[in-house]
Amino acid sequence: MKDASIDDLIDDLAGDLTPVRPRRVARGSMWVAAGWVAGAAALLLIFGLREDLAVSGMPPLSMLAFWLTAATGLAATWSALRMGLPGVGRDYGGWRWAVGASLSLPLAALVACITDGHAAMESARHGFGLRCLLQGVASGLGVGAALFFWLKAGAPTSPTRAGWVIGIAAGAAGATIVALHCATDDVVHIALWHGAAVLLSAIAGRLVLPRFLRW
Repeated sequence: MKDASIDDLIDDLAGDLTPVRPRRVARGSMWVAAGWVAGAAALLLIFGLREDLAVSGMPPLSMLAFWLTAATGLAATWSALRMGLPGVGRDYGGWRWAVGASLSLPLAALVACITDGHAAMESARHGFGLRCLLQGVASGLGVGAALFFWLKAGAPTSPTRAGWVIGIAAGAAGATIVALHCATDDVVHIALWHGAAVLLSAIAGRLVLPRFLRW
């Protein structure tokens, strides 16, 4: 092939190219923040803020659970945002450390069950436990949707892993929002019902989302 033909071919290929706006983590973070604020506003406007926040703040146990769950959600969100960026060989495993730290809550609940099984069972049977679970899943949908559309445009290399991470981030966001409403300061209730929101969202993300995240 002559040099002139090669130049013409390059010109033809380049002529079909259009500029693409680079993807920024900051933009995706704004989507996630908007999803969290929307979920929190909807839940708190309907059901209200827990009363002790306005008086003395969260009790220590609820505060610890809140920040552990928030750390899990932030780590999973960061991993999901980075999955939507172009690149090869990126490490997306940081969220696993936050999930491991949050496992201290179910372990503490297990100790409580062993120490006083009757009281633990009564805590688990509270009629509003299922309500907290459903509220947590619903409140995290905004964050899940933001991360889904971010990754849908980015086409992650592992849709299965992306589904897990989106689900964990959404569930953790929902659990933090529920903690602003639910005034129960009981480790069994928090680990069982608030934690179940994270687990259920993660499973739903794994089962439903991967097929929609592929090219």
